[in-house]
Amino acid sequence: MDEKSQFSESVVQDLEQMHSALRQVMNKLSLPELPPLQSINAREEGSPPKDDHANTSHNLSVSQEEFRGPSCDNSPKATPEDEGLPYVPIHSLYTLTKLSALRSPDNPEAQKGNAINDFIARGALSLADAESLFSLYRDRLDRYMYGIGCRYMTLEELRRKSPILSAATLTVAALHDPKADNIYGICSGEFRRLMEKSMFERRIDRDYLRAMCVASYWLSDLSWMLSGYAIRRAAECNLHNSYNQAIKEQSQEAADCARLWYILYICDQHLATLYGRPSIVQEDSSIQGWEQFLKSPVATEEDKRLTGQVMLVSILRNIRELFGTDKGEPIPRVYLNHILQFRRQLDEWYTRWMGELPEQWTQIGSFPRKGTILHYNFAQIHLYSHIFRGLSNDAPIPHYFLDCAMQAVNAATAIIDLIITDPDVAVGIVGMPSYMLSMTAFACMFLIKVAVKYGSDLIERQRVHDLTTNLVRQFRSLKAGKWHLANLMAGGLERMTATLATPDLGQVQPAVYNNAVEHVDMVVPGNQVYTDMDGDTFFDYDMSFGLSPVFRFDPSMFTVDASGQSLPTYPEADYGMRPQ
Repeated sequence: MDEKSQFSESVVQDLEQMHSALRQVMNKLSLPELPPLQSINAREEGSPPKDDHANTSHNLSVSQEEFRGPSCDNSPKATPEDEGLPYVPIHSLYTLTKLSALRSPDNPEAQKGNAINDFIARGALSLADAESLFSLYRDRLDRYMYGIGCRYMTLEELRRKSPILSAATLTVAALHDPKADNIYGICSGEFRRLMEKSMFERRIDRDYLRAMCVASYWLSDLSWMLSGYAIRRAAECNLHNSYNQAIKEQSQEAADCARLWYILYICDQHLATLYGRPSIVQEDSSIQGWEQFLKSPVATEEDKRLTGQVMLVSILRNIRELFGTDKGEPIPRVYLNHILQFRRQLDEWYTRWMGELPEQWTQIGSFPRKGTILHYNFAQIHLYSHIFRGLSNDAPIPHYFLDCAMQAVNAATAIIDLIITDPDVAVGIVGMPSYMLSMTAFACMFLIKVAVKYGSDLIERQRVHDLTTNLVRQFRSLKAGKWHLANLMAGGLERMTATLATPDLGQVQPAVYNNAVEHVDMVVPGNQVYTDMDGDTFFDYDMSFGLSPVFRFDPSMFTVDASGQSLPTYPEADYGMRPQ
Protein backbone atom coordinates (compact mmCIF):
# COMPACT_ATOMS: atom_id res chain seq x y z
CA MET A 1 0.00 0.00 0.00
CA ASP A 2 2.86 2.35 0.75
CA GLU A 3 4.33 1.90 -2.74
CA LYS A 4 0.90 2.44 -4.29
CA SER A 5 0.40 5.60 -2.24
CA GLN A 6 3.78 6.92 -3.31
CA PHE A 7 2.96 6.20 -6.94
CA SER A 8 -0.42 7.93 -6.65
CA GLU A 9 1.19 10.94 -5.03
CA SER A 10 3.73 11.13 -7.84
CA VAL A 11 0.96 10.98 -10.45
CA VAL A 12 -0.93 13.77 -8.70
CA GLN A 13 2.19 15.94 -8.58
CA ASP A 14 2.83 15.30 -12.28
CA LEU A 15 -0.74 16.32 -13.05
CA GLU A 16 -0.32 19.46 -10.98
CA GLN A 17 2.74 20.47 -12.96
CA MET A 18 1.01 19.80 -16.29
CA HIS A 19 -2.09 21.67 -15.14
CA SER A 20 -0.01 24.63 -13.98
CA ALA A 21 1.86 24.78 -17.30
CA LEU A 22 -1.38 24.62 -19.26
CA ARG A 23 -2.87 27.41 -17.15
CA GLN A 24 0.11 29.60 -17.99
CA VAL A 25 -0.35 28.89 -21.70
CA MET A 26 -4.07 29.71 -21.50
CA ASN A 27 -3.26 32.93 -19.68
CA LYS A 28 -0.68 33.96 -22.29
CA LEU A 29 -3.23 33.35 -25.05
CA SER A 30 -5.90 35.32 -23.15
CA LEU A 31 -8.15 32.24 -23.04
CA PRO A 32 -10.55 31.41 -20.19
CA GLU A 33 -8.86 30.13 -17.08
CA LEU A 34 -8.88 26.39 -16.43
CA PRO A 35 -10.77 25.13 -13.38
CA PRO A 36 -8.67 23.63 -10.60
CA LEU A 37 -8.04 19.89 -10.60
CA GLN A 38 -10.75 17.98 -8.74
CA SER A 39 -8.18 15.52 -7.51
CA ILE A 40 -6.44 18.36 -5.70
CA ASN A 41 -9.64 19.41 -3.96
CA ALA A 42 -10.36 15.81 -3.03
CA ARG A 43 -6.89 15.29 -1.64
CA GLU A 44 -7.15 18.43 0.48
CA GLU A 45 -10.61 17.53 1.78
CA GLY A 46 -9.76 13.86 2.36
CA SER A 47 -12.69 12.61 0.24
CA PRO A 48 -13.14 11.39 -3.34
CA PRO A 49 -14.17 13.92 -5.99
CA LYS A 50 -17.89 14.58 -6.32
CA ASP A 51 -19.83 15.67 -9.37
CA ASP A 52 -21.47 18.57 -7.57
CA HIS A 53 -18.04 20.12 -7.13
CA ALA A 54 -17.65 20.50 -10.87
CA ASN A 55 -19.81 23.60 -11.14
CA THR A 56 -18.52 25.37 -8.09
CA SER A 57 -14.91 24.67 -8.96
CA HIS A 58 -15.15 27.14 -11.81
CA ASN A 59 -15.74 29.91 -9.31
CA LEU A 60 -12.70 29.25 -7.16
CA SER A 61 -10.46 32.29 -7.06
CA VAL A 62 -6.68 32.29 -7.20
CA SER A 63 -6.54 33.30 -3.55
CA GLN A 64 -8.58 30.21 -2.61
CA GLU A 65 -6.28 27.96 -4.57
CA GLU A 66 -3.26 29.33 -2.75
CA PHE A 67 -4.37 27.54 0.39
CA ARG A 68 -2.88 24.38 -1.10
CA GLY A 69 0.42 25.68 0.19
CA PRO A 70 3.73 26.30 -1.55
CA SER A 71 4.61 24.21 -4.60
CA CYS A 72 7.04 21.34 -4.25
CA ASP A 73 9.27 19.58 -6.76
CA ASN A 74 8.73 15.92 -7.54
CA SER A 75 12.17 14.32 -7.56
CA PRO A 76 13.79 11.05 -6.42
CA LYS A 77 14.30 10.76 -2.70
CA ALA A 78 17.92 11.31 -1.78
CA THR A 79 19.85 9.38 0.82
CA PRO A 80 22.49 10.94 3.08
CA GLU A 81 25.28 9.18 1.20
CA ASP A 82 24.15 10.35 -2.25
CA GLU A 83 26.08 13.60 -2.12
CA GLY A 84 28.94 15.20 -0.27
CA LEU A 85 28.56 17.63 2.59
CA PRO A 86 26.25 20.52 1.72
CA TYR A 87 28.14 23.75 1.09
CA VAL A 88 25.14 26.10 0.82
CA PRO A 89 22.70 25.92 3.78
CA ILE A 90 19.61 26.38 1.64
CA HIS A 91 20.44 23.15 -0.22
CA SER A 92 19.76 21.20 2.96
CA LEU A 93 16.34 22.77 3.40
CA TYR A 94 15.50 22.12 -0.25
CA THR A 95 16.53 18.46 0.10
CA LEU A 96 14.14 18.04 3.01
CA THR A 97 11.18 20.05 1.72
CA LYS A 98 11.53 20.13 -2.09
CA LEU A 99 10.07 23.66 -2.00
CA SER A 100 10.58 24.92 -5.54
CA ALA A 101 10.96 28.49 -4.34
CA LEU A 102 14.24 27.54 -2.65
CA ARG A 103 16.09 26.55 -5.79
CA SER A 104 17.33 28.62 -8.69
CA PRO A 105 14.95 28.91 -11.64
CA ASP A 106 15.21 26.45 -14.51
CA ASN A 107 17.11 27.28 -17.67
CA PRO A 108 16.03 30.90 -18.20
CA GLU A 109 16.26 30.59 -21.97
CA ALA A 110 13.90 27.62 -22.13
CA GLN A 111 10.75 29.70 -21.65
CA LYS A 112 10.15 31.14 -25.11
CA GLY A 113 6.74 31.52 -26.69
CA ASN A 114 5.85 32.29 -30.28
CA ALA A 115 2.48 33.98 -29.83
CA ILE A 116 2.45 37.78 -29.81
CA ASN A 117 -0.10 39.12 -27.37
CA ASP A 118 1.10 42.51 -26.19
CA PHE A 119 -0.22 46.04 -25.90
CA ILE A 120 0.58 46.63 -29.57
CA ALA A 121 -1.51 43.64 -30.62
CA ARG A 122 -4.31 44.87 -28.35
CA GLY A 123 -4.28 48.26 -30.09
CA ALA A 124 -3.02 50.39 -27.19
CA LEU A 125 -0.02 51.46 -29.28
CA SER A 126 0.03 51.61 -33.07
CA LEU A 127 2.54 49.45 -34.91
CA ALA A 128 3.90 52.48 -36.76
CA ASP A 129 4.65 54.32 -33.51
CA ALA A 130 6.21 51.20 -32.04
CA GLU A 131 8.45 50.71 -35.08
CA SER A 132 9.59 54.32 -34.88
CA LEU A 133 10.43 54.05 -31.19
CA PHE A 134 12.20 50.73 -31.66
CA SER A 135 14.36 52.17 -34.45
CA LEU A 136 15.33 55.09 -32.21
CA TYR A 137 16.42 52.76 -29.45
CA ARG A 138 18.17 50.21 -31.66
CA ASP A 139 20.00 52.70 -33.88
CA ARG A 140 21.01 55.28 -31.29
CA LEU A 141 20.06 55.00 -27.64
CA ASP A 142 21.40 51.51 -27.05
CA ARG A 143 24.91 52.73 -27.82
CA TYR A 144 24.80 54.76 -24.62
CA MET A 145 24.35 51.46 -22.74
CA TYR A 146 27.22 49.80 -24.60
CA GLY A 147 24.96 47.93 -27.02
CA ILE A 148 23.68 45.57 -24.32
CA GLY A 149 19.98 46.38 -24.31
CA CYS A 150 19.02 45.43 -27.87
CA ARG A 151 19.87 41.94 -29.10
CA TYR A 152 17.11 41.76 -31.73
CA MET A 153 17.18 43.55 -35.04
CA THR A 154 13.43 43.74 -35.64
CA LEU A 155 10.52 44.80 -33.49
CA GLU A 156 8.57 41.67 -34.40
CA GLU A 157 11.34 39.41 -33.09
CA LEU A 158 11.62 41.49 -29.92
CA ARG A 159 7.87 41.31 -29.29
CA ARG A 160 7.83 37.58 -29.91
CA LYS A 161 10.77 36.86 -27.62
CA SER A 162 10.12 39.22 -24.71
CA PRO A 163 7.07 41.47 -24.26
CA ILE A 164 8.56 43.02 -21.12
CA LEU A 165 11.84 43.92 -22.85
CA SER A 166 9.77 45.34 -25.69
CA ALA A 167 7.82 47.51 -23.24
CA ALA A 168 10.98 48.69 -21.47
CA THR A 169 12.70 49.52 -24.75
CA LEU A 170 9.74 51.47 -26.11
CA THR A 171 9.30 53.32 -22.81
CA VAL A 172 12.91 54.53 -22.85
CA ALA A 173 12.63 55.52 -26.51
CA ALA A 174 9.39 57.42 -25.88
CA LEU A 175 11.08 59.27 -23.02
CA HIS A 176 13.66 60.62 -25.48
CA ASP A 177 11.41 61.23 -28.50
CA PRO A 178 9.77 64.69 -28.59
CA LYS A 179 7.04 63.30 -30.87
CA ALA A 180 6.10 60.59 -28.37
CA ASP A 181 4.83 62.66 -25.45
CA ASN A 182 1.30 61.35 -25.94
CA ILE A 183 2.38 57.70 -25.90
CA TYR A 184 5.04 57.73 -23.19
CA GLY A 185 2.39 57.14 -20.54
CA ILE A 186 1.04 54.18 -22.52
CA CYS A 187 4.45 52.53 -22.80
CA SER A 188 5.38 53.29 -19.21
CA GLY A 189 2.06 51.99 -17.93
CA GLU A 190 2.47 48.73 -19.85
CA PHE A 191 5.99 48.20 -18.54
CA ARG A 192 4.86 48.80 -14.97
CA ARG A 193 1.93 46.43 -15.45
CA LEU A 194 4.19 43.66 -16.72
CA MET A 195 6.67 44.22 -13.90
CA GLU A 196 3.93 44.02 -11.27
CA LYS A 197 2.46 40.92 -12.87
CA SER A 198 5.81 39.10 -13.04
CA MET A 199 7.15 40.08 -9.63
CA PHE A 200 6.62 36.64 -8.11
CA GLU A 201 7.15 34.48 -11.17
CA ARG A 202 9.75 31.79 -10.60
CA ARG A 203 10.86 31.33 -14.18
CA ILE A 204 12.50 34.33 -15.78
CA ASP A 205 14.80 34.62 -18.77
CA ARG A 206 17.76 36.74 -19.65
CA ASP A 207 15.64 39.28 -21.52
CA TYR A 208 13.59 39.82 -18.37
CA LEU A 209 16.81 40.86 -16.63
CA ARG A 210 17.79 42.91 -19.67
CA ALA A 211 14.50 44.81 -19.46
CA MET A 212 15.23 45.75 -15.86
CA CYS A 213 18.75 46.83 -16.83
CA VAL A 214 17.35 49.13 -19.51
CA ALA A 215 14.82 50.62 -17.09
CA SER A 216 17.33 51.02 -14.26
CA TYR A 217 19.74 52.81 -16.57
CA TRP A 218 17.35 55.47 -17.89
CA LEU A 219 14.10 55.60 -15.92
CA SER A 220 14.99 57.67 -12.88
CA ASP A 221 11.59 57.24 -11.24
CA LEU A 222 11.96 53.44 -11.23
CA SER A 223 15.70 52.89 -11.09
CA TRP A 224 16.20 52.54 -7.33
CA MET A 225 13.46 49.95 -6.91
CA LEU A 226 14.15 48.02 -10.10
CA SER A 227 17.91 47.90 -9.68
CA GLY A 228 17.74 46.17 -6.31
CA TYR A 229 15.12 43.69 -7.50
CA ALA A 230 17.05 42.97 -10.69
CA ILE A 231 20.22 42.22 -8.75
CA ARG A 232 18.41 39.64 -6.62
CA ARG A 233 16.85 37.94 -9.64
CA ALA A 234 20.15 38.01 -11.53
CA ALA A 235 21.85 36.30 -8.61
CA GLU A 236 19.20 33.57 -8.74
CA CYS A 237 20.20 32.96 -12.36
CA ASN A 238 23.90 32.92 -11.43
CA LEU A 239 24.76 35.89 -13.61
CA HIS A 240 27.55 36.76 -11.21
CA ASN A 241 29.26 33.48 -12.16
CA SER A 242 28.98 34.05 -15.92
CA TYR A 243 32.32 35.86 -15.93
CA ASN A 244 34.30 32.66 -15.33
CA GLN A 245 32.33 30.70 -17.89
CA ALA A 246 32.77 33.42 -20.50
CA ILE A 247 36.55 33.39 -20.09
CA LYS A 248 37.10 29.65 -19.71
CA GLU A 249 34.65 28.45 -22.37
CA GLN A 250 34.78 31.56 -24.58
CA SER A 251 31.00 31.49 -24.59
CA GLN A 252 29.19 34.45 -26.13
CA GLU A 253 26.05 33.60 -24.17
CA ALA A 254 27.99 33.70 -20.92
CA ALA A 255 29.67 36.93 -22.02
CA ASP A 256 26.24 38.50 -22.55
CA CYS A 257 25.26 37.46 -19.03
CA ALA A 258 28.49 38.91 -17.65
CA ARG A 259 27.76 42.24 -19.36
CA LEU A 260 24.30 42.34 -17.81
CA TRP A 261 25.87 41.76 -14.41
CA TYR A 262 28.34 44.59 -15.04
CA ILE A 263 25.49 46.93 -15.98
CA LEU A 264 23.64 46.04 -12.80
CA TYR A 265 26.80 46.71 -10.80
CA ILE A 266 27.24 50.10 -12.48
CA CYS A 267 23.61 51.08 -11.86
CA ASP A 268 23.90 49.92 -8.26
CA GLN A 269 26.97 52.07 -7.61
CA HIS A 270 25.47 55.06 -9.44
CA LEU A 271 22.34 54.92 -7.31
CA ALA A 272 24.34 54.48 -4.11
CA THR A 273 26.26 57.63 -5.04
CA LEU A 274 23.13 59.62 -5.90
CA TYR A 275 21.14 58.61 -2.84
CA GLY A 276 23.94 58.35 -0.32
CA ARG A 277 22.86 54.82 0.55
CA PRO A 278 24.71 51.50 0.74
CA SER A 279 25.17 49.58 -2.49
CA ILE A 280 24.03 45.99 -2.85
CA VAL A 281 26.64 44.33 -5.07
CA GLN A 282 29.96 43.64 -3.43
CA GLU A 283 33.19 43.26 -5.34
CA ASP A 284 33.67 39.64 -6.37
CA SER A 285 35.96 37.94 -8.86
CA SER A 286 33.91 39.18 -11.82
CA ILE A 287 34.14 42.80 -10.68
CA GLN A 288 37.79 42.61 -9.75
CA GLY A 289 38.64 40.66 -12.91
CA TRP A 290 37.16 43.06 -15.44
CA GLU A 291 40.59 43.41 -17.08
CA GLN A 292 40.77 39.66 -17.76
CA PHE A 293 37.31 39.86 -19.31
CA LEU A 294 38.45 42.71 -21.55
CA LYS A 295 41.45 40.66 -22.72
CA SER A 296 39.40 37.54 -23.44
CA PRO A 297 38.41 36.56 -27.02
CA VAL A 298 34.73 37.20 -26.26
CA ALA A 299 35.30 40.90 -25.53
CA THR A 300 34.13 43.54 -28.00
CA GLU A 301 35.09 47.14 -28.62
CA GLU A 302 32.07 48.26 -26.59
CA ASP A 303 33.44 46.33 -23.62
CA LYS A 304 36.21 48.92 -23.29
CA ARG A 305 33.66 51.53 -22.28
CA LEU A 306 31.75 49.06 -20.11
CA THR A 307 34.75 47.84 -18.13
CA GLY A 308 36.05 51.38 -17.87
CA GLN A 309 32.89 52.25 -15.98
CA VAL A 310 33.26 49.17 -13.79
CA MET A 311 36.72 50.42 -12.83
CA LEU A 312 35.46 53.94 -12.12
CA VAL A 313 32.45 53.04 -10.00
CA SER A 314 34.66 50.72 -7.94
CA ILE A 315 36.69 53.80 -7.01
CA LEU A 316 33.48 55.63 -6.11
CA ARG A 317 32.48 52.69 -3.94
CA ASN A 318 35.75 52.91 -2.03
CA ILE A 319 35.25 56.65 -1.53
CA ARG A 320 31.78 56.09 -0.07
CA GLU A 321 33.06 53.37 2.23
CA LEU A 322 35.79 55.66 3.55
CA PHE A 323 33.53 58.59 4.39
CA GLY A 324 30.43 56.61 5.32
CA THR A 325 27.07 58.25 5.88
CA ASP A 326 26.78 61.90 6.82
CA LYS A 327 26.57 62.19 10.61
CA GLY A 328 26.78 65.98 10.61
CA GLU A 329 30.40 65.96 11.80
CA PRO A 330 33.32 67.73 10.10
CA ILE A 331 35.78 65.61 8.14
CA PRO A 332 39.05 65.09 10.08
CA ARG A 333 42.19 66.60 8.64
CA VAL A 334 43.80 63.16 8.41
CA TYR A 335 41.37 62.34 5.60
CA LEU A 336 43.27 64.73 3.34
CA ASN A 337 45.80 61.99 2.60
CA HIS A 338 43.02 59.62 1.56
CA ILE A 339 41.53 62.30 -0.67
CA LEU A 340 44.87 62.75 -2.42
CA GLN A 341 45.16 58.99 -2.94
CA PHE A 342 41.72 58.83 -4.51
CA ARG A 343 42.60 61.82 -6.67
CA ARG A 344 45.61 59.94 -8.05
CA GLN A 345 43.43 56.91 -8.78
CA LEU A 346 40.95 59.08 -10.67
CA ASP A 347 43.77 60.75 -12.60
CA GLU A 348 45.11 57.34 -13.60
CA TRP A 349 41.64 56.23 -14.67
CA TYR A 350 41.18 59.36 -16.78
CA THR A 351 44.58 59.07 -18.45
CA ARG A 352 44.09 55.41 -19.31
CA TRP A 353 40.64 55.61 -20.85
CA MET A 354 41.19 58.87 -22.69
CA GLY A 355 44.10 57.08 -24.34
CA GLU A 356 42.30 53.82 -25.12
CA LEU A 357 38.96 55.07 -26.44
CA PRO A 358 38.93 56.05 -30.13
CA GLU A 359 38.13 59.59 -31.21
CA GLN A 360 34.90 58.62 -32.98
CA TRP A 361 32.28 56.01 -32.17
CA THR A 362 29.57 54.54 -34.37
CA GLN A 363 26.29 56.49 -34.10
CA ILE A 364 27.34 58.61 -31.10
CA GLY A 365 30.43 60.38 -32.43
CA SER A 366 32.99 61.49 -29.88
CA PHE A 367 30.62 61.24 -26.93
CA PRO A 368 32.46 58.31 -25.27
CA ARG A 369 35.63 60.39 -24.89
CA LYS A 370 33.70 63.49 -23.88
CA GLY A 371 31.66 61.33 -21.53
CA THR A 372 34.92 60.22 -19.94
CA ILE A 373 35.63 63.85 -19.09
CA LEU A 374 32.17 64.23 -17.58
CA HIS A 375 32.47 61.06 -15.53
CA TYR A 376 35.88 62.17 -14.31
CA ASN A 377 34.40 65.42 -13.08
CA PHE A 378 31.41 63.65 -11.54
CA ALA A 379 33.80 61.43 -9.61
CA GLN A 380 35.90 64.37 -8.46
CA ILE A 381 32.89 66.29 -7.22
CA HIS A 382 31.79 63.18 -5.35
CA LEU A 383 35.21 63.05 -3.71
CA TYR A 384 35.85 66.70 -2.84
CA SER A 385 32.38 67.63 -1.66
CA HIS A 386 32.87 65.62 1.52
CA ILE A 387 34.98 68.45 2.94
CA PHE A 388 31.79 70.53 3.35
CA ARG A 389 30.29 68.01 5.74
CA GLY A 390 29.51 69.20 9.23
CA LEU A 391 30.27 72.88 8.52
CA SER A 392 27.73 75.10 10.26
CA ASN A 393 26.20 78.06 8.49
CA ASP A 394 28.78 80.48 9.86
CA ALA A 395 31.79 78.13 9.86
CA PRO A 396 34.60 78.88 7.41
CA ILE A 397 36.18 76.20 5.27
CA PRO A 398 39.25 74.82 7.11
CA HIS A 399 42.41 76.13 5.49
CA TYR A 400 43.74 72.62 4.82
CA PHE A 401 40.63 71.85 2.75
CA LEU A 402 40.65 75.06 0.68
CA ASP A 403 42.29 73.37 -2.28
CA CYS A 404 39.66 70.63 -2.18
CA ALA A 405 36.91 73.26 -2.12
CA MET A 406 38.38 74.98 -5.17
CA GLN A 407 38.77 71.65 -6.96
CA ALA A 408 35.09 70.95 -6.34
CA VAL A 409 34.16 74.33 -7.81
CA ASN A 410 36.44 73.74 -10.80
CA ALA A 411 34.83 70.36 -11.40
CA ALA A 412 31.30 71.75 -11.26
CA THR A 413 32.10 74.58 -13.66
CA ALA A 414 33.88 72.18 -16.03
CA ILE A 415 30.81 69.92 -16.13
CA ILE A 416 28.41 72.71 -17.05
CA ASP A 417 30.83 74.42 -19.41
CA LEU A 418 31.42 71.21 -21.37
CA ILE A 419 27.70 70.57 -21.75
CA ILE A 420 26.93 74.06 -23.04
CA THR A 421 29.96 74.42 -25.34
CA ASP A 422 30.64 70.98 -26.82
CA PRO A 423 28.24 69.93 -29.62
CA ASP A 424 28.79 66.19 -29.12
CA VAL A 425 28.03 66.42 -25.42
CA ALA A 426 24.99 68.61 -26.07
CA VAL A 427 23.60 66.01 -28.46
CA GLY A 428 24.46 63.27 -25.97
CA ILE A 429 22.18 64.77 -23.33
CA VAL A 430 19.38 63.00 -25.16
CA GLY A 431 20.71 59.53 -24.55
CA MET A 432 22.95 59.70 -21.50
CA PRO A 433 21.77 57.75 -18.43
CA SER A 434 19.80 59.43 -15.67
CA TYR A 435 22.85 59.29 -13.38
CA MET A 436 24.74 61.79 -15.56
CA LEU A 437 21.84 64.23 -15.64
CA SER A 438 21.35 63.91 -11.88
CA MET A 439 25.02 64.67 -11.26
CA THR A 440 24.77 67.65 -13.62
CA ALA A 441 21.90 68.96 -11.50
CA PHE A 442 24.05 68.45 -8.44
CA ALA A 443 26.89 70.45 -9.98
CA CYS A 444 24.50 73.35 -10.65
CA MET A 445 23.03 73.32 -7.17
CA PHE A 446 26.48 73.10 -5.63
CA LEU A 447 27.69 76.19 -7.51
CA ILE A 448 24.58 78.15 -6.57
CA LYS A 449 24.99 77.28 -2.91
CA VAL A 450 28.70 78.10 -2.88
CA ALA A 451 28.10 81.41 -4.65
CA VAL A 452 25.40 82.41 -2.16
CA LYS A 453 27.22 81.20 0.95
CA TYR A 454 30.83 82.14 0.20
CA GLY A 455 30.43 84.87 -2.40
CA SER A 456 33.16 85.81 -4.84
CA ASP A 457 35.95 84.26 -2.78
CA LEU A 458 35.33 80.91 -4.46
CA ILE A 459 33.35 81.87 -7.56
CA GLU A 460 31.60 84.99 -8.80
CA ARG A 461 27.83 85.00 -8.65
CA GLN A 462 27.66 86.31 -12.18
CA ARG A 463 29.75 83.42 -13.41
CA VAL A 464 27.36 80.93 -11.82
CA HIS A 465 24.38 82.86 -13.16
CA ASP A 466 25.77 82.75 -16.70
CA LEU A 467 26.59 79.05 -16.53
CA THR A 468 23.20 77.96 -15.22
CA THR A 469 21.29 80.31 -17.52
CA ASN A 470 23.11 78.94 -20.56
CA LEU A 471 22.47 75.40 -19.36
CA VAL A 472 18.75 76.09 -19.05
CA ARG A 473 18.81 77.50 -22.57
CA GLN A 474 20.63 74.39 -23.76
CA PHE A 475 18.12 72.07 -22.10
CA ARG A 476 15.17 73.90 -23.61
CA SER A 477 16.65 73.67 -27.10
CA LEU A 478 16.92 69.89 -26.97
CA LYS A 479 14.73 67.61 -29.04
CA ALA A 480 13.63 65.38 -26.19
CA GLY A 481 10.39 64.20 -24.69
CA LYS A 482 8.50 66.36 -22.22
CA TRP A 483 9.27 63.93 -19.41
CA HIS A 484 12.99 63.78 -20.09
CA LEU A 485 15.02 64.87 -17.05
CA ALA A 486 16.59 67.78 -18.93
CA ASN A 487 13.17 69.28 -19.61
CA LEU A 488 12.00 68.65 -16.06
CA MET A 489 15.14 70.25 -14.63
CA ALA A 490 15.05 73.41 -16.74
CA GLY A 491 12.27 75.21 -14.87
CA GLY A 492 13.72 74.40 -11.46
CA LEU A 493 17.20 75.54 -12.43
CA GLU A 494 15.83 78.79 -13.81
CA ARG A 495 14.06 79.57 -10.55
CA MET A 496 17.09 78.61 -8.47
CA THR A 497 19.29 80.86 -10.60
CA ALA A 498 17.04 83.76 -9.60
CA THR A 499 18.30 83.39 -6.02
CA LEU A 500 21.66 84.69 -7.20
CA ALA A 501 20.09 88.11 -7.72
CA THR A 502 19.38 88.51 -3.99
CA PRO A 503 21.76 90.56 -1.80
CA ASP A 504 24.83 88.83 -0.37
CA LEU A 505 23.50 88.43 3.15
CA GLY A 506 25.17 86.21 5.67
CA GLN A 507 28.11 85.24 3.50
CA VAL A 508 30.73 83.10 5.13
CA GLN A 509 34.32 83.98 4.37
CA PRO A 510 36.62 81.05 3.67
CA ALA A 511 39.67 80.82 5.88
CA VAL A 512 42.57 82.37 3.97
CA TYR A 513 46.16 81.48 4.73
CA ASN A 514 49.03 83.00 2.75
CA ASN A 515 46.63 84.09 0.00
CA ALA A 516 45.75 80.47 -0.63
CA VAL A 517 42.40 81.28 -2.23
CA GLU A 518 42.67 82.04 -5.92
CA HIS A 519 40.07 82.79 -8.53
CA VAL A 520 38.44 79.55 -9.63
CA ASP A 521 38.26 80.63 -13.28
CA MET A 522 41.99 80.14 -13.59
CA VAL A 523 43.19 77.52 -16.05
CA VAL A 524 44.38 74.48 -14.14
CA PRO A 525 47.14 72.64 -16.02
CA GLY A 526 46.76 69.01 -17.01
CA ASN A 527 44.08 66.78 -15.62
CA GLN A 528 43.54 69.00 -12.59
CA VAL A 529 40.86 70.91 -14.47
CA TYR A 530 38.62 67.88 -14.22
CA THR A 531 37.46 67.60 -10.65
CA ASP A 532 34.34 66.29 -8.95
CA MET A 533 32.02 66.28 -5.96
CA ASP A 534 30.06 64.07 -3.55
CA GLY A 535 26.44 63.18 -3.96
CA ASP A 536 25.41 63.43 -0.32
CA THR A 537 27.17 66.58 0.87
CA PHE A 538 24.18 68.88 0.79
CA PHE A 539 21.64 66.44 -0.52
CA ASP A 540 18.89 64.66 1.33
CA TYR A 541 18.00 62.53 -1.72
CA ASP A 542 14.35 62.25 -0.83
CA MET A 543 13.48 64.58 -3.67
CA SER A 544 12.17 63.55 -7.07
CA PHE A 545 14.65 61.77 -9.32
CA GLY A 546 17.20 61.37 -6.55
CA LEU A 547 18.10 65.04 -6.59
CA SER A 548 18.43 66.93 -3.38
CA PRO A 549 16.74 69.84 -1.63
CA VAL A 550 19.60 72.30 -1.47
CA PHE A 551 18.27 75.56 0.01
CA ARG A 552 15.08 73.66 0.86
CA PHE A 553 14.72 73.13 -2.87
CA ASP A 554 11.08 72.58 -3.80
CA PRO A 555 10.62 69.50 -6.02
CA SER A 556 7.66 71.17 -7.70
CA MET A 557 10.12 73.47 -9.45
CA PHE A 558 10.82 70.59 -11.81
CA THR A 559 7.22 70.53 -13.02
CA VAL A 560 6.89 74.05 -14.39
CA ASP A 561 7.47 75.36 -17.88
CA ALA A 562 9.34 78.48 -18.96
CA SER A 563 6.45 80.75 -17.99
CA GLY A 564 6.16 79.24 -14.53
CA GLN A 565 2.96 77.37 -15.38
CA SER A 566 2.56 73.83 -14.11
CA LEU A 567 3.10 71.11 -16.67
CA PRO A 568 0.29 68.60 -17.14
CA THR A 569 0.85 65.29 -15.40
CA TYR A 570 0.51 61.88 -17.00
CA PRO A 571 -1.97 59.69 -15.18
CA GLU A 572 -0.17 56.56 -16.35
CA ALA A 573 3.21 57.43 -14.86
CA ASP A 574 4.49 58.36 -11.43
CA TYR A 575 7.29 60.87 -11.84
CA GLY A 576 8.22 61.34 -8.20
CA MET A 577 10.56 59.05 -6.30
CA ARG A 578 8.99 58.28 -2.97
CA PRO A 579 11.14 58.22 0.15
CA GLN A 580 12.50 54.74 0.68
